[in-house]
Amino acid sequence: MSEQPRAEEVIQRMLELRDQRSQLKKQYEEEDRKLRKMYERGENWLLQHMHETGHEKFTAGGATVFQSKTTRASIPDWTAFCDYVRETGEVDLLQKRISSTNLKEFMKSGNPTPPGVKVEEVINVNIRKSS
Repeated sequence: MSEQPRAEEVIQRMLELRDQRSQLKKQYEEEDRKLRKMYERGENWLLQHMHETGHEKFTAGGATVFQSKTTRASIPDWTAFCDYVRETGEVDLLQKRISSTNLKEFMKSGNPTPPGVKVEEVINVNIRKSS
């Protein structure tokens, strides 16, 4: 019959695992940052090459290189945007998600869960290393 581990042993092992994961993540992020930088230089070179040659796409080295556009939006004036959505009814401009932080405060103030919203509480185990 094997002995059950003590809480201290489990906690110690979990702290070791957390530290190992943190170190691996740090190493990964450092290496990934270097690789992203090199990749970005390659992208910039290819964009410059395409601009200089007047091509929007070309094939070389067994690959096709082409340009694409991505649209990104930010909302520097949230009030104006909200007013616009209310006035026009353009709710499709919004993403379908709710702020968990604000919902928690809303409900803590005694308000019921808004219709159509599902609230789940997840219990996590946290370990804080003693100083």
